[in-house]
Amino acid sequence: MKFRELLEKQVVIFDGAMGTMMQKIGLAAGDIPELLNFTDPRGLSEIYRAYARAGSHVVSANTFGSVEYKVEGCGYSVEEIIEKAIAVAKEAVADFGTLVAMDVGPCGKMMAPAGDLTFDEAYRVYGRQAEAAQAAGADLIIFETFADIYEMKAAILAAKEKTSLPIVCSVTFQEDGRMLMGTDPVTMVTALQDLGIDALGVNCSLGPRQIAPIVTEVLQHCRIPVIVQPNAGLPRVENGETLYDVTPREYAEICGDFVRAG
Repeated sequence: MKFRELLEKQVVIFDGAMGTMMQKIGLAAGDIPELLNFTDPRGLSEIYRAYARAGSHVVSANTFGSVEYKVEGCGYSVEEIIEKAIAVAKEAVADFGTLVAMDVGPCGKMMAPAGDLTFDEAYRVYGRQAEAAQAAGADLIIFETFADIYEMKAAILAAKEKTSLPIVCSVTFQEDGRMLMGTDPVTMVTALQDLGIDALGVNCSLGPRQIAPIVTEVLQHCRIPVIVQPNAGLPRVENGETLYDVTPREYAEICGDFVRAG
């Protein structure tokens, strides 16, 4: 079943964290995660299958940082990385009927005037990724963990104009209830929901309890499906290991509340 058809019929379950899972199979600090598509596709496949067995309708390919600024000099082009990543994920979950999303994070540069990244350059960079995703056979694109509404707009417009893929957009908020550049939840929804995307919401940075007031605001104003992917609480480091303070049961209960709220 295609993503838009699935979205019309039921609550859609995405996968969980990828970064921490990749660390468990050997990703070291400072490594380029996308290189695992070439050096350890078997390890990545096990992660995807674990999420599919757990009930995920969608898994996210290992492409979060597959932007030219981050992978330059790694030995592979943006297109080669995306093609390989989508292929690894699709092969891993083929028996489950699970969809594969091209996962796209922020490009790593600040938009002007705070930084030197122009809207046109951001549009070009995200358009290149989007075209590669469609060529590789991705079922949808998820833009996630964006902190700048202007950058997210560039990404959406590029993907809409260069592909026919469904688009899910997810931004990140700070503890003060605003995005890094100061955008509040209502403004975020107002600015993005009419750009032709398929779902909109929030992810990362905060745990399920901390993100709940933001989700409430988003649900009050959003006319399209809402995606919510909180952290498992706020991270802390003990003896060199990153730990989270929310149990699986507590996480599931709060996410159940989100589903019941719409």
